[in-house]
Amino acid sequence: MSQAVPPTVMTFPDGYPELLEQMGQILGRKLLDLGLPLAIANAKAFEMIEAIREEIGGQQQYIPKGEAYEMSIRDESIYAKFKGANYHDLAHEFDLTTVQIRNIVKRGRARDVAKRQGALFPA
Repeated sequence: MSQAVPPTVMTFPDGYPELLEQMGQILGRKLLDLGLPLAIANAKAFEMIEAIREEIGGQQQYIPKGEAYEMSIRDESIYAKFKGANYHDLAHEFDLTTVQIRNIVKRGRARDVAKRQGALFPA
């Protein structure tokens, strides 16, 4: 099954770098989603992409997927929903094992204790 191609909202000059054009399309769509008129969304998206090109152009860039960030948000949500004995319910809700939920809760508790108590022997 092929993935749907997002709509093109703006055009770029011939020979414009493909990755920057792709990023500009994403920015343009997001600006349109925020309610900006098409002409303003296009102008602002191009302005932002040009700023990126000028500042970091020529460098090889890696754009992380942000999985660790997403997992930390998920883990905070799990810890916030933890009621003391609902490991199974949380495992089902988040499609994890109860062991994974217990580990997430354990780390959440450790963070809470560290915040309240501070370090015994500060560095």
